[in-house]
Amino acid sequence: MEEPGEGRYKREVGWFSSFAMGYGDVGADIFIGLGIAFLYAGGAAPIAFAITALVYVTVSLTYAELASAYPYSGGVHVYSLRAWNTLGSFIAGWAIMLDYVIDVALFATAAAGYFKFLIPQVRDLALHIGPITVGSLGAIAAAIVVLLVAINYIGIKYSAGVIAGIVAFGLIVQSVLLSLGYLTTFDPGEFASQLLTFGNPEPQQEVSYLPGLSVPESNFLYGLTIAMASYIGVESIAQAAEETRRPHRWIPRTTKLCAIAVPLYVLSFSSLALGVTEWKNIASAVENPIAALVSHYRFLGPSLAVLVSFTAIVITVASSNTGMIGVTRLTASMGRLGLLPRWLYAIHRRYGTPTRAILLFGVIGVLMTLPGDIPFLASLYNFGGSLSYIMLFVSLILLRIKEPHVYRPWKLRPNLRLRRGDRVYEIPLLGLIGLGMISVIFGLFLLLHGAGRLLGTLWMAAGLLGYYVYRKRFLKKPVSSVEEQSLALPAGYNMRLTVLVRPHEDPETVGEALAHSLDKRFALKLLSIIDPEMEESVEEARLEAERNLGRARKILSSKGFEVSCEVKVGRYEEVVDQEVERGDSDFVALLVRRFEKGELEKESALEARIRSVLVKHPARVILLRKLT
Repeated sequence: MEEPGEGRYKREVGWFSSFAMGYGDVGADIFIGLGIAFLYAGGAAPIAFAITALVYVTVSLTYAELASAYPYSGGVHVYSLRAWNTLGSFIAGWAIMLDYVIDVALFATAAAGYFKFLIPQVRDLALHIGPITVGSLGAIAAAIVVLLVAINYIGIKYSAGVIAGIVAFGLIVQSVLLSLGYLTTFDPGEFASQLLTFGNPEPQQEVSYLPGLSVPESNFLYGLTIAMASYIGVESIAQAAEETRRPHRWIPRTTKLCAIAVPLYVLSFSSLALGVTEWKNIASAVENPIAALVSHYRFLGPSLAVLVSFTAIVITVASSNTGMIGVTRLTASMGRLGLLPRWLYAIHRRYGTPTRAILLFGVIGVLMTLPGDIPFLASLYNFGGSLSYIMLFVSLILLRIKEPHVYRPWKLRPNLRLRRGDRVYEIPLLGLIGLGMISVIFGLFLLLHGAGRLLGTLWMAAGLLGYYVYRKRFLKKPVSSVEEQSLALPAGYNMRLTVLVRPHEDPETVGEALAHSLDKRFALKLLSIIDPEMEESVEEARLEAERNLGRARKILSSKGFEVSCEVKVGRYEEVVDQEVERGDSDFVALLVRRFEKGELEKESALEARIRSVLVKHPARVILLRKLT
């Protein structure tokens, strides 16, 4: 649905650019999160990172399934719309929007901090706006946001290209730093002696300590929530789904690649830090923890600090840019679905970008960077991410139940199979595990983060109030509606196909013919009919048919098809009639050697019966050619 004067997104994002947006938004977190995690979790920071890495992997794999099945900009709020209604969609979208807004400002400010370290001459720079004085950190960060606004305005092709180049460079540098650290300085004994130091023993002002827990225990749990914040950002891949080429193929691959690469680098850096120096040294360098780590290398440590600072700048700028991509695409998507003013959905006809949303959030990003307060920005980063991930997992489970026949190019496994009546539901086990873990982490956040709890709640309350007024007063629509679900239809549906297999058919022929003619959107049921009028021994024919179908099923299952088998005894025409009338399958298929009229396989009495089936059900029976 488009309004006059609106353009459309252009599919200009390739597989590596898609991966780079997912990695760039998360990979930069280690340049800030490493120091903060050690500050609270103490020497057990790698354990906190390992626990939260499990959540990140389940989140990534969930996006791999949902973003390829529902390839729309908006991510979790689109899935919540399909699973629930507009109210659930708004809650999910507004929660993740908080993270994107913070992401733009937080990582621009982090980049500015490394820039000051790299070029000390700018430390005394100040910007005077009337009675307000903006320090060098805020001024540089604001300039970075303005640059990102300009890049994103003219097209995601250039923005994604910039991110891809930055991430490629960052991966190379990070790999070099890790290799040098482990080869020259890492001490396994130092690592082992500090690993079980659970929590900083010193009280921290921002932690709301829990009764019944010691200071180190509360600090470790606080550090656990901070470690989770280091993994937020893979949803950026889903935000650009409408601009990704071949989304059904590339989105699952890039999200799975992020699920491997991000935890690998995060765990490698946190473990390396513990084996190179005391955890307190990393905790005291909150503004530049990676530079502090490298400075303790036995060889080239001080010299590498410059390279680290430069790399940190480009990586954090990439992360800020993915935040800009995410928030503008999310806002445009929510505007398209009537959750925010549709004015925000306008897509520039020439550049194919949501320019109004870009300008709006560019201004907000600039204003948030001016104070130059990294702790304030970081305190809210986990709230929206954790809440939106809860909505993500619940949406995954509900959509598996409500829309089981949606075509999912990649499907999360293993699954719990639950039967209710005639229906079998597949509930993803990893989705249930991820939901439980992120719910615990969100609960800890609410208990331990006093400021984050207050400001996050105010953000959600203000959004819900505005949403209620907009829906009721301006759109004249109910707050909770399913009408908009038609604007986010899945990319395709699975077809249920019953294939009639002759009792004596070669299973290799059946398997190869179906694999050649069909794709994995078809859920197959292989059916052999034993007609007593055509078989000398019904029991022998039934056993042979079961063996052949079992072999054909193995062939097809190995190629990724969903296959079931059944052997029925009865008159051929009557069994086919029953199969068609039951409606369990969308089509019934016959395997033939040729399609031409009069060229069906001549098997005595069976020929006439096949012809009668074709005449009686012309719209429900299809022919599939055997391979010869």
